[in-house]
Amino acid sequence: MQTLSENRIREYDDDEISLWEIYEILRENWKALTGFIFVSGMLALVLAYVLPKKYEVSVYVQDPLPVQYMDVNTSRTALSGLDWVTGKDLYGYFVDSLTSDAARQRFFEKIYLPSLDEQPKDEAERNALYATVSKKLVVVNEPKSNKGRQHYNIVVQAPTDQAVVEWTKGFLDLVQDEARQKWVEGEKKTIAVKIENLEKNLAEKYELTKKLRLDREVRLEEAFKVAQAVDQELPQVTVGQLPKQESITPFADGSALYARGTKSLGAEIDVLSNRKDESAFIEGIRELQGKVKALKEQELHPESVGMYRIDGQLLRPAKPVSPKKLLILAVGLLLGGFAGLLFVFVRRGAIMRRAEQEALQAQQAQA
Repeated sequence: MQTLSENRIREYDDDEISLWEIYEILRENWKALTGFIFVSGMLALVLAYVLPKKYEVSVYVQDPLPVQYMDVNTSRTALSGLDWVTGKDLYGYFVDSLTSDAARQRFFEKIYLPSLDEQPKDEAERNALYATVSKKLVVVNEPKSNKGRQHYNIVVQAPTDQAVVEWTKGFLDLVQDEARQKWVEGEKKTIAVKIENLEKNLAEKYELTKKLRLDREVRLEEAFKVAQAVDQELPQVTVGQLPKQESITPFADGSALYARGTKSLGAEIDVLSNRKDESAFIEGIRELQGKVKALKEQELHPESVGMYRIDGQLLRPAKPVSPKKLLILAVGLLLGGFAGLLFVFVRRGAIMRRAEQEALQAQQAQA
């Protein structure tokens, strides 16, 4: 007589499937399993060849070399007061444009859309297309701190190997053009402000000198009238004795200008009233005029200014990065295998359940 524990062990053994049974199931259903793997593999292979190809170019950019921009410094003399343009300054403008959304928008409008066979029908479709592809076609990666090269990395994808090179060049040219424009606008504004301030300084100096001359004329005319009244024609100086410093002071401050006599006073009044240009009597005027002239002669030629350089060469890719045929095929075969196993074991379970139901019905009929 069997014990209760032996019965439980027998029930457990009946429910458990052995490796031999698995082998027998797979051997009996190998055609179905192979069919699933074959069909899935063929579908994956077809998919690998149907999916559109994507070529990719990855470039690193950095500061321009001096030869790319040094010509702009030829007229930046010390007199102009302008700082020399450096590669770091220009590259800063380039990076600002590179990381802006405006760069992607211009690339989308001027390069990507013209390459399409069918254009978006309306603004909504255009915006939806931009949202879908803008961050896939061009990717700008910032340099990672203390890891690898400390340069910005630009990754561009296109449907052909030739197009990806042209798109990369086009994108970098668009970014550089915008950076040049911003740099030129900033330089022109700086130069214009400097010129305006210098010209204001010149005008103030001219105005001040003119007022001082008019004040001098007023004092001389009053002294001339006094000299006429006292009949002082010649300067009142003691013969044979050099004038002391304190005796000259009244002639300078105007308190005793009449003592110079009418001839001297009249001559100076005529000179001052007939003066046409105050420049020779303004201290530092020639330096200010030279600065204004130097600033006005500044010529900015943005087309000759390089804002960046590529680290290495821009080469045409040898093969597409997508689709990866071997990977797709491997995944297809694995999925086919899993689907086949699932089908085999589900089918076996269904057959076993149907057999159990038929046996149960037969027992009930006999009873």
